[in-house]
Amino acid sequence: MEEKRTPESQSDETRSLQQPPKRPELPDAPPESTPENIPEAPPDDAPDKAPEGPTETPATTGDIVGPEINLPGENPHPDIELPPRPQGPRVISEEQNATGQAYRWTYGGEPRQTDNKRRETGVLTYAIVMTIAFALCFTLLLGVLFSERGLGNTRTIFVRELDDDSGVLTIPEISEKVRPSVVCITVKYEGNVGTGIGTGIIMTEDGYIATNYHVIENGKTVIVICGGTEYPAEVIGYDELSDLAVLKIEETGLTPAEFGDSDSLVVGEPAIAIGTPAGLDYAETVTNGIISAINRNVKIFDASGVMVKKMTLIQTNATVNPGNSGGPLINEYGQVIGIVTMKLANKFEGIGFAIPINGALTILSEIKETGTAGSSSQIAQRRAILGILATGVLEGEVYELEDGSIVTAGATGVIVISVSPGYGAEGKLLPGDIITQIDRKDAFKVEDVMAIVNDKSAGDSVLVRFYRDGNFFEVSVELMTEEPAGN
Repeated sequence: MEEKRTPESQSDETRSLQQPPKRPELPDAPPESTPENIPEAPPDDAPDKAPEGPTETPATTGDIVGPEINLPGENPHPDIELPPRPQGPRVISEEQNATGQAYRWTYGGEPRQTDNKRRETGVLTYAIVMTIAFALCFTLLLGVLFSERGLGNTRTIFVRELDDDSGVLTIPEISEKVRPSVVCITVKYEGNVGTGIGTGIIMTEDGYIATNYHVIENGKTVIVICGGTEYPAEVIGYDELSDLAVLKIEETGLTPAEFGDSDSLVVGEPAIAIGTPAGLDYAETVTNGIISAINRNVKIFDASGVMVKKMTLIQTNATVNPGNSGGPLINEYGQVIGIVTMKLANKFEGIGFAIPINGALTILSEIKETGTAGSSSQIAQRRAILGILATGVLEGEVYELEDGSIVTAGATGVIVISVSPGYGAEGKLLPGDIITQIDRKDAFKVEDVMAIVNDKSAGDSVLVRFYRDGNFFEVSVELMTEEPAGN
């Protein structure tokens, strides 16, 4: 029987056919593909079924059910067993979507994998940054190592190249060259009060020897020990001012020292000393150092503290001791450039002095030829003096002058007791004058006058301010030296 369709049912069907088909909604998270929910393959003896075509079913809600769609998680090929799918959402890049490549999975919210190009770019950037950092650290390290007290300071170091023809010797070579020209000196004093030890330098092959005057001063007998042999020595002469003396032993074929040029010395160049410190057991002791200073003005005082002379000397830090006196100070060529004469003791170390050989040879030659030295010397000069005898006074005190007269001091200062004839103060200062200033410097004590004058040299003039008969006067006085001691 033919079914009659009412207009309403026909209208509903028409409306359903006119609506576009709806795509089935995919689940937010597909079910896990585990062995339990994977469909089993049909048995081999199951009868083949022809695939069923699409079936239309009247929809009561107005939706049209389309062909069957394999949803995510379902196996489109039941005869193939699939492996378990990793957990988490799957993503696909735009490139993969365009080319149809397989999906790429991410795990547990980890960031998406980067491609090879971006990974290579990151490695290259890291390598460049590390290279720059290493170069910067190395540059800073070099700056610290080679900078001098801060950034920006540079220092140039000049290194002298040595060759076989330069003549520069090592210390062992210098010792071997010079020791045959160095002798020990022993001195017995008047009254057998003791024995002194010093050093000497062979000047000539026939036995002339140079040493210090203070080594043989007041000596009764002098013995020179050369190469282990003792020789009695004759004192040819000496110069107390320059602290030099010449001895003579009867021997020939000796090895004279080679003398250098002390005027060409440079501060900082090597210096070697050979001598007899602390006795004969330490004969030919070798020490080394440098030239610490040249043309050093050194004041020499007597036992009472009065300056007696000034000497122009070479300063060295090569260790020297009293037994080194009269011994050589040697340069790097094995040449004698000085004669050791003294050192600063009492709380000082490394400050020794030697007489420059250029000035010493002039005096030694005079002594060798004549037995005496001239009154002039490049090495030393006697102290400059005003030519007065004086003492300190206080204003109002009474004093007796050299002629026996009694005076009352009208000022505080240094009162003149007497004036020595022939000196600069003669005719300018009188007994009873009270000196208060010299060269505008206060001079209220004798020590003040001496300190000011000791800084001067013979021939200099000083301005003397003094008190006489109630008034102050000023006068210029030329300084002179004492008469040299006879030899």
